[in-house]
Amino acid sequence: MIRARIKNAVILGLSALALTTASAHAQDFERIGTSLTDTLQSAIDLLPPGVNDVRVGLGPGLYPDFEGSRHSSIHAVPVVSLRYRDLVEVLNNEIRVTAFNKLFAPAVNSEKPGGSLRVGPLLSLNFGRDEGDSPDLTGMGSVGTSIELGAFVSYLLPSDRFRARIRQDVAGGHKGATLQLDYTHTFIRAERLSLSGSIGAMGGSAAYMKSFFGVNVIQSARTGLPTYRPKTGFKDVNAGINGSYIISDNWSVFATVGYKRFIGTVADSPLIRLRGSKNNVSASSFIVYGF
Repeated sequence: MIRARIKNAVILGLSALALTTASAHAQDFERIGTSLTDTLQSAIDLLPPGVNDVRVGLGPGLYPDFEGSRHSSIHAVPVVSLRYRDLVEVLNNEIRVTAFNKLFAPAVNSEKPGGSLRVGPLLSLNFGRDEGDSPDLTGMGSVGTSIELGAFVSYLLPSDRFRARIRQDVAGGHKGATLQLDYTHTFIRAERLSLSGSIGAMGGSAAYMKSFFGVNVIQSARTGLPTYRPKTGFKDVNAGINGSYIISDNWSVFATVGYKRFIGTVADSPLIRLRGSKNNVSASSFIVYGF
């Protein structure tokens, strides 16, 4: 009884702290929410399945002021993760449902293990970009919040994951579509300590690129930047290192470091060339309670 009360008190305390931090730093979370979700996904995937189904926590993260910014800031944001039987997964601003899960047995006379193919729909929020996020965005206006509908397909092996995700805005935020490809390899998966590395690339439709990296006539007049109309294509390649350490049955620590290099039509954008950087680095760490 006492143990249960202590557990409930910890959960309520963390939840209240997360809500307080979320309220106090709402603009910060909106600024980095989309990037944060991918970062947390890579770290949480390191935990053994079934250890805990619900996780809440807090942690500081160093992120660019906007995607492509030459300046970075430290933000304090909450972490909320929910998994149900490998069918439904909620991670901050994204929900995924595994509608198809096919297990493949190892090949005959092969020492290689079998894999798992998963396919399903996803729903996510892209918080867009606020003109006030950075002085370098002055005159560019804001990009509204997008509700993105899409799908994912992933192939999982004991130490590897190949994944593709596609999303389309249906709420008139960035008005475009995105494609994300990534590969993750787990180097260490011990009883408590895990370490993985990932590489990936992300592309966008012309509408998406225009919203975040284009410069129209009005924006050009306000900022002095030349007009620019980006095209459909890949916008970045990225890599990351993710680690986790299980302190106890309930407590875990995550740490991540990521690098992103803008390419193609995005790298040529005046916003990146004249006011930003083609290279973005991020880092974060989180203390998480699971139950």
